Amino acid sequence: MSVAQVRATEPGDRLDVTVPRFTVSSTHDLLRLPEVFGLATVSDTSCGHFPGISPEPLAVGQATQAAVAVFSATGFESASVTAFDAVGGGAPPREPYRIRRVRAVFGRPFGFLTVERRSRMILTAGWVADPEAGAPVAR
Repeated sequence: MSVAQVRATEPGDRLDVTVPRFTVSSTHDLLRLPEVFGLATVSDTSCGHFPGISPEPLAVGQATQAAVAVFSATGFESASVTAFDAVGGGAPPREPYRIRRVRAVFGRPFGFLTVERRSRMILTAGWVADPEAGAPVAR
């Protein structure tokens, strides 16, 4: 990671992050550890649960969760990124502003989180031990 004072064409500090492409997927049997996922009580078949759903006693008999996260040059799963490659077409612009630019390049392996900004709730968490072999980094 580096922090430097640089010249820029616009005001405002800048953050550059470089992350390798990765795909992570997993399937979990949530009843393997029901206490961890808050399912111990509702999976107990010795008594009924969910009386508002059925007059017959019910319990959770199976619970599975599948997840996938893909980060590539076009963005993070179901998100898209539009990028333009510009070339000079006249006099170079003035750089009248001094800004702070923070650049972080994530090596391998690395962890990641996706966070809902307003509530700060973690929506996805993962660990990338081996990104796609030979894949260029996404910026």
